[in-house]
Amino acid sequence: MQQRVELPAEQIAAGLVIVVEHWGAPAGFVVVVPRDDGNADLDGPFIEPDLWRTGLGRRLVEEAAHFATVLEAGVLVATATPRSVPFYAKCGFTPAGTHNSSQGPLALMSRSLIF
Repeated sequence: MQQRVELPAEQIAAGLVIVVEHWGAPAGFVVVVPRDDGNADLDGPFIEPDLWRTGLGRRLVEEAAHFATVLEAGVLVATATPRSVPFYAKCGFTPAGTHNSSQGPLALMSRSLIF
Protein backbone atom coordinates (compact mmCIF):
# COMPACT_ATOMS: atom_id res chain seq x y z
CA MET A 1 0.00 0.00 0.00
CA GLN A 2 1.41 3.36 -1.02
CA GLN A 3 1.61 6.00 1.68
CA ARG A 4 0.17 9.42 0.86
CA VAL A 5 2.04 12.57 1.90
CA GLU A 6 0.06 15.77 2.36
CA LEU A 7 1.60 19.22 2.36
CA PRO A 8 0.37 22.02 4.60
CA ALA A 9 -1.38 24.64 2.46
CA GLU A 10 0.64 27.44 4.08
CA GLN A 11 3.92 25.88 2.84
CA ILE A 12 2.56 25.80 -0.70
CA ALA A 13 1.22 29.35 -0.45
CA ALA A 14 4.57 30.58 0.90
CA GLY A 15 6.42 29.11 -2.09
CA LEU A 16 8.49 26.72 0.04
CA VAL A 17 7.73 23.58 -2.01
CA ILE A 18 9.94 22.50 -4.91
CA VAL A 19 8.42 19.94 -7.30
CA VAL A 20 10.29 17.79 -9.79
CA GLU A 21 8.67 16.32 -12.88
CA HIS A 22 9.47 13.20 -14.87
CA TRP A 23 8.12 13.06 -18.42
CA GLY A 24 5.75 15.94 -17.66
CA ALA A 25 4.17 14.42 -14.55
CA PRO A 26 4.94 15.28 -10.88
CA ALA A 27 7.50 12.78 -9.61
CA GLY A 28 8.46 14.19 -6.23
CA PHE A 29 8.91 17.22 -4.03
CA VAL A 30 10.92 18.73 -1.22
CA VAL A 31 10.10 21.54 1.23
CA VAL A 32 12.55 24.12 2.59
CA VAL A 33 11.40 25.59 5.90
CA PRO A 34 13.21 28.63 7.32
CA ARG A 35 14.19 28.28 10.99
CA ASP A 36 14.31 30.96 13.67
CA ASP A 37 18.09 30.45 14.00
CA GLY A 38 18.74 31.61 10.41
CA ASN A 39 19.16 28.10 9.04
CA ALA A 40 16.64 25.99 7.12
CA ASP A 41 15.06 22.57 7.52
CA LEU A 42 14.85 20.17 4.60
CA ASP A 43 11.59 18.22 4.59
CA GLY A 44 11.99 15.38 2.10
CA PRO A 45 12.82 14.72 -0.61
CA PHE A 46 9.83 12.57 -1.44
CA ILE A 47 10.14 10.71 -4.75
CA GLU A 48 7.76 8.21 -6.35
CA PRO A 49 9.22 4.82 -5.34
CA ASP A 50 9.47 3.56 -8.91
CA LEU A 51 11.76 6.54 -9.62
CA TRP A 52 14.18 6.00 -6.72
CA ARG A 53 17.85 5.86 -7.70
CA THR A 54 17.30 7.96 -10.83
CA GLY A 55 18.98 11.12 -9.52
CA LEU A 56 15.72 12.96 -8.88
CA GLY A 57 16.22 12.98 -5.09
CA ARG A 58 19.71 14.43 -5.39
CA ARG A 59 18.41 16.98 -7.89
CA LEU A 60 15.75 18.08 -5.39
CA VAL A 61 18.31 18.36 -2.59
CA GLU A 62 20.52 20.56 -4.77
CA GLU A 63 17.54 22.75 -5.70
CA ALA A 64 16.62 22.96 -2.01
CA ALA A 65 20.18 23.94 -1.05
CA HIS A 66 20.18 26.70 -3.65
CA PHE A 67 16.76 27.92 -2.49
CA ALA A 68 17.94 27.92 1.14
CA THR A 69 20.86 30.18 0.17
CA VAL A 70 18.35 32.57 -1.42
CA LEU A 71 16.61 32.58 1.97
CA GLU A 72 20.06 33.46 3.43
CA ALA A 73 20.31 30.23 5.43
CA GLY A 74 23.82 29.21 6.44
CA VAL A 75 23.01 25.54 7.11
CA LEU A 76 20.47 23.10 5.70
CA VAL A 77 19.28 20.54 8.29
CA ALA A 78 17.67 17.17 7.49
CA THR A 79 16.17 14.55 9.77
CA ALA A 80 17.19 11.17 8.36
CA THR A 81 15.98 7.63 8.90
CA PRO A 82 18.72 5.00 9.19
CA ARG A 83 17.91 4.00 5.60
CA SER A 84 18.33 7.55 4.26
CA VAL A 85 21.57 8.49 6.08
CA PRO A 86 23.80 7.24 3.21
CA PHE A 87 21.75 9.26 0.71
CA TYR A 88 22.17 12.46 2.70
CA ALA A 89 25.89 11.76 3.17
CA LYS A 90 26.26 11.49 -0.64
CA CYS A 91 24.51 14.86 -0.89
CA GLY A 92 27.10 16.53 1.35
CA PHE A 93 25.38 16.27 4.74
CA THR A 94 27.29 15.32 7.89
CA PRO A 95 26.02 13.92 11.20
CA ALA A 96 24.76 16.61 13.59
CA GLY A 97 23.12 14.64 16.39
CA THR A 98 19.98 12.60 16.90
CA HIS A 99 16.29 13.25 17.29
CA ASN A 100 13.89 10.97 19.14
CA SER A 101 10.63 10.46 17.29
CA SER A 102 7.59 8.23 17.64
CA GLN A 103 9.32 5.87 15.17
CA GLY A 104 12.52 5.75 17.20
CA PRO A 105 15.79 7.68 17.01
CA LEU A 106 16.51 9.58 13.81
CA ALA A 107 19.76 11.13 12.67
CA LEU A 108 20.10 14.88 12.31
CA MET A 109 22.25 15.73 9.30
CA SER A 110 23.50 19.17 8.29
CA ARG A 111 25.05 20.71 5.22
CA SER A 112 26.88 24.01 5.27
CA LEU A 113 25.68 26.44 2.63
CA ILE A 114 28.55 28.89 3.17
CA PHE A 115 31.45 28.34 0.81
